Amino acid sequence: MLQLLWTECKALVTRQRSTLLILFGIPIVYTLLFGALYSSNVIKYMPLVIYDQDQTSTSRTLVQAFADSERYNIVAQVTAEEDLDYYLHNNKAMAALIIPTNFSQDIKLSRSADVLLDINATNLMFGNNVLSSSQEILQMFVVGAGQKLLEAAGQPPAQALNSAAPVRLGVRIINNPTVSYSNFVLAGLSMNGLQLAIYLVSCTLLTAEYTALARRRDLSSFIIMLSKLLPCWLLSVISYLLTLGVLINYFEVPCRGSFTQLLLIGSAFTFAMSTLGLFISSITPNVLMLMQNSAIYIMCSFLCCGYSWPEFAMNSFGQFFAKMLPITYAAVTVRDILLCAYAPDLEHNLIVLTTLGSSLFLLSILTFKLRRKKFAGEEALS
Repeated sequence: MLQLLWTECKALVTRQRSTLLILFGIPIVYTLLFGALYSSNVIKYMPLVIYDQDQTSTSRTLVQAFADSERYNIVAQVTAEEDLDYYLHNNKAMAALIIPTNFSQDIKLSRSADVLLDINATNLMFGNNVLSSSQEILQMFVVGAGQKLLEAAGQPPAQALNSAAPVRLGVRIINNPTVSYSNFVLAGLSMNGLQLAIYLVSCTLLTAEYTALARRRDLSSFIIMLSKLLPCWLLSVISYLLTLGVLINYFEVPCRGSFTQLLLIGSAFTFAMSTLGLFISSITPNVLMLMQNSAIYIMCSFLCCGYSWPEFAMNSFGQFFAKMLPITYAAVTVRDILLCAYAPDLEHNLIVLTTLGSSLFLLSILTFKLRRKKFAGEEALS
């Protein structure tokens, strides 16, 4: 028994070094990758739009408090509600601070002063961070600027602190008003499951029968590759639609957007994923190596695509890596269409996915043609 164990260990170390590389390398690489992506621990520089209707030194002090916090990046200060809606609806801002008229006067008269915060809760990471950090900032504003303001009016410090305290923060959650975790996460997990299924199917389209396909000299490389791609793509679109049906009808994820938009982004995404798998299949010599390589892509793609941890909070490498993943251009868009009824990046993402899919398809044909010629030359020599 001990001899057998020793023999197997020796074989694993000496003859199967790729197995050791996978066993030790992947966990360390993943730890380094995700540790770097999430090293900031909290989301910083969340895009915030300001609508200050008071325009006084007191309201500007509150705005400056948000500007001084590293949690926020003030992308604009608007003067009309229509402009505010524009920034929120186009995902240019994930939160909006609305300071009403008479804000400063209410504080001076020791009346309750209200501040409204609109939060786009399609991504709960934003909602939770905005709620906690905004309350901290508002509290510091009350005990700081508000107290000084009332002291200047002649009130003793203790009385000034008590008078400055009644500043109420009203919160309005948009797009995911129930702050449902399932509404937030299920669409992304479903898209991840879909990409996993498409990848595992499409990346074996050529590898298992490369020799037989190379002998089909009566068919062009384009026809062979197209006949491999189209059925996989069509079935993938059907799978996508069935998945949406389960989300909407069984788990009651709201569908506020257009079915046509959902179909367009789903078709583009499944096309890109099918051609990605086809390209991988065209360059991989055997199924074993294919499965080993696919695990690296599948495990990290969803966590790096910006669905939960926003892309702007990643480091430069994370942002670059995210832009290489097809799911980056589909998962958030599907969630936005479902929850918000609009997706500001829809047209851009459709172009990216279609261009990516077409390029990968052309590369797949070229690779298959080259390997086919090589196979024919080796067969002629033999």
